[in-house]
Amino acid sequence: MTLVLPTYPEAAQSELRVVGIYRDTGREVKLSPEAAVALRELTGSAQEDGVRLVPISGFRTVKYQEGLFQKAVAKYGSEEAAARWVARPGHSEHHTGLAVDLGDETSPSADVEPAFEEGTAFRWLQTNAARFGFELSFPRNNLSGVNYEPWHWRFVGTLQAKQILGQ
Repeated sequence: MTLVLPTYPEAAQSELRVVGIYRDTGREVKLSPEAAVALRELTGSAQEDGVRLVPISGFRTVKYQEGLFQKAVAKYGSEEAAARWVARPGHSEHHTGLAVDLGDETSPSADVEPAFEEGTAFRWLQTNAARFGFELSFPRNNLSGVNYEPWHWRFVGTLQAKQILGQ
């Protein structure tokens, strides 16, 4: 089965807002302005509940995605297999500035791993993310055929965001 994901526009980098630094890497995580505001509210609420969310990855250029995809091809052995884990360039929600990969501050080994679902951060997100306009992009058995990614959340809290993501 060939995966066919929509193409997504690349957000204007000049409009993006920094929402955090990924752990001790120094890498800035950026989102569109409306997603950034919503994520700050979401992470603040989580912190009030004792959950410390870590932004891992937000906006990605198509060029950066190309590098990630080629690494996945080398790891998984084919473009088809790689596309179940890493979107092809031009087809990643991350290009929009509306998608964010999240981790649990207390579990760095679960960053972008299925094990993320076993922690309190994921359970908190399942219960609360929708209040802030976020939804899990790739739940189990999703129609796109992408593997389950409990860490990958997209902002759909505005009409414009829904339109960009094809909702």
